[in-house]
Amino acid sequence: MVKSPQGWLGLTLALIAGAIYPLGFAPLEWWPVAIFSVATFWWLLNGQTKKYAMAIGFSYGMGYFGVGVSWVYVSINTFGNAAPPLAVLLTILFIALLSLFFVLLGWFNSRFINRYNLLAQIIFFSTAWLILDIARGSGFVSFPWLYLGYSQTSGPLLGVASYLGVHGVTFLLVITACLVTLALTHNNKKTRSHSILVMVVLLMLGTSSSLYEVKKDTAQQKTLTIALIQPNIDQHKKWDRNYFTPIVKGLFDQTENYWGADLIVWPEAAIPAFDTQVPGILYELDELAKSSGSQFITGIPMLETRDEYYAGIKMLGSQQADYQKQQLVPFGEYVPLGEWIRGMIDFFDLPMSSFTPGSSAQTAMKTAKADYLPAICYEIAFSGLMQQLATSTDPDQFKAIVTISNDTWFGKSWGPIQHFQIAKMRAIETGLPVIRSTNNGITAIIDDKGRVINQIDRFQSSELAGAFLLENRNTWFREHGYWSLLILVMLLIITAFALRKR
Repeated sequence: MVKSPQGWLGLTLALIAGAIYPLGFAPLEWWPVAIFSVATFWWLLNGQTKKYAMAIGFSYGMGYFGVGVSWVYVSINTFGNAAPPLAVLLTILFIALLSLFFVLLGWFNSRFINRYNLLAQIIFFSTAWLILDIARGSGFVSFPWLYLGYSQTSGPLLGVASYLGVHGVTFLLVITACLVTLALTHNNKKTRSHSILVMVVLLMLGTSSSLYEVKKDTAQQKTLTIALIQPNIDQHKKWDRNYFTPIVKGLFDQTENYWGADLIVWPEAAIPAFDTQVPGILYELDELAKSSGSQFITGIPMLETRDEYYAGIKMLGSQQADYQKQQLVPFGEYVPLGEWIRGMIDFFDLPMSSFTPGSSAQTAMKTAKADYLPAICYEIAFSGLMQQLATSTDPDQFKAIVTISNDTWFGKSWGPIQHFQIAKMRAIETGLPVIRSTNNGITAIIDDKGRVINQIDRFQSSELAGAFLLENRNTWFREHGYWSLLILVMLLIITAFALRKR
């Protein structure tokens, strides 16, 4: 390959390559740019020492997350009341923490991957990228954002998600990016030609799967009358007791004309109080739902004991159910190492930031007309959780994902738009429509192929209501999860070891 640059030039190119990566996602969705970003990163790592490869990884990560998730500054500064210099510092620290995943990838590439032939390098690098993605979305960090696969919600490989999930799409895209690198930089004409050929074959297979999924016969159809309420409550007012009555009255007023719909949904924490504090309000909503024949869903915090409370969903009406959020937002709904850092700044003491995670044994919310897979805000980013909930449904019953959110924390940034793109991917993976109710947008109904049927834009107080013909599409991923991807990766790793000699 053409030798990659050294010193500050290489670090600068890594920073720029990382910074253009988020342009492949919503709102711009220039997905080829994201692939080119990964291709540049792999080229820059080629043949480097461990120390310099780690520096390249850190520089790439700072660009990647610095542009991609800098919106956390809004919540720290605007709603966490941190002074701008402190908010900038905390944002940089957060970005630097996430960048360590690319430091590790750089080290691993230099220490182990570079010793093998090109085929083995591509397989090992793509596998390492995939493993680090999964690690970043798990455990202490739990930040499953900006996975490369999400760039394909409007790209040619979107259908692959119906078989291998978002991680499978990511895996194939990283392989494609490595092939792009070889096609552009390798000195051997035959290697360049073979790289282009394999790349074309992969894209054709991905595109074929997408076309097949688009034209695939519908497993089930159902017309549901739905009313989604978007109140657009200012986050500064939401937990101020002086505004409690007008907030709740406004929600009732917005809903008044829609009782009788099959499903009415209020957003995350729509009622800004614990369920035990508002039994009268919940009783009134339950009676309205029962008398009108509606199923009513609202987000509301649920209090068990003084030290144990949950972010929750209540379903009221003829069928009733509770759901407690399983995947909490670090530093938003719980504070890691809270016993040491709480009280340092207001951001670590935000209202409702000590939630308990709900049980992983919870199931879908079952009604006479449909089974609803609940997802509260951040949870929609966890594809494994949605697939697990899908397996808890009646195979013969119509199904839909119902997700509620409050993205007010992130202002006018790209964060909420990226969040909306993630919700589209869950529809593509599972073949189920997504019904999404938010405080300030984007409230929407998404079909089983990830296409928006209707939506309310951000920063509006409005209702999305009507009769919607929705479809269920059987997908391999919904039935089998990530087992197929695991088998594919294992087979490729075995092949790579068999052919690992240069």
